[in-house]
Amino acid sequence: MADSQARKQTNTLVVGISGPSSSGKTTLARLLQRIFCGVDLQPSSGTGSAEEKLNTFIIHEDDFYYPDDQIPYTTTKSGERIQDWDTADAIDTNFLAQALAYVRQHGKLPPRLQSKEDQNDKTDSGVEDALVQDLRKLVGERLGSGTGTESQKPKTIAFMEGFLLYSAPDANKDKSPLRAVQDQIHLPLFLPASYTNVKTRREARSGYVTIGPVPDEPEPESKSSVGSKGEPIDLEAEDDRPPQNFWVDPPGYVDDIVWPRYVEDHAWLLIADEGVEGGLVEKVGEGVDVRADAGVRGCAGAGGVRDGCCFEMGC
Repeated sequence: MADSQARKQTNTLVVGISGPSSSGKTTLARLLQRIFCGVDLQPSSGTGSAEEKLNTFIIHEDDFYYPDDQIPYTTTKSGERIQDWDTADAIDTNFLAQALAYVRQHGKLPPRLQSKEDQNDKTDSGVEDALVQDLRKLVGERLGSGTGTESQKPKTIAFMEGFLLYSAPDANKDKSPLRAVQDQIHLPLFLPASYTNVKTRREARSGYVTIGPVPDEPEPESKSSVGSKGEPIDLEAEDDRPPQNFWVDPPGYVDDIVWPRYVEDHAWLLIADEGVEGGLVEKVGEGVDVRADAGVRGCAGAGGVRDGCCFEMGC
């Protein structure tokens, strides 16, 4: 398969971690990085050289937003005109797909990409160092005793986390702007979270670092970011995007934008209760039940402790 051949070239595995806002994607990605980073790929040798250590890093979808003045607007039920940060049109999916292709080819982040997400508030996973060390040892044993050849085993794992990474596995999938993104992900994981948890956590956040600049017009006319119009991007160039600003959710943003967008964009993955009256949001309810036949691996936990979540990296 072409995907297997691409992975053999750089021994890089891209793990996708998606789910609704505040489902714990970034926290899980950072926990997995703690566990996998520096794992001895040849524990029986006892040499522990840098070449035998597993390399890991995180890619944040939030770093691929268009600048603030190019985020689309929408009208809420109350008639208020606000920016919509939870639509695919707010994400530079072309830039993201090309960056992931670069990661697969080179086993590192492109110089063009500098993270703004890492400057946002960080949530402690609550996992003790002793457990992290035990899991790291377990990972090393599994990688060291795996049945694959050395050319097939990953030397680098990139954890790609974001609220919108996958598209529906149907006849119209090639029309989705996310198809090119998902095609670059080897292992797509999904973290469902309940509406209650999403609302509580999102509304407790102070805000988000953004690319900038602050919009001057109520409706942007065009996008001119690095990945617009499907053009190739010089990923080796320095990141010359605008300076940063700070976004704070307006009142009611979760109920008006975040949750409805999440449900609509993942209608192909979420299991709806047809016995419930109302629209799709009402039928999905807390939104924690996902299909097992949609090409995406769902993790247990519903936004809480994920016993049974996937630690098998498909190696």
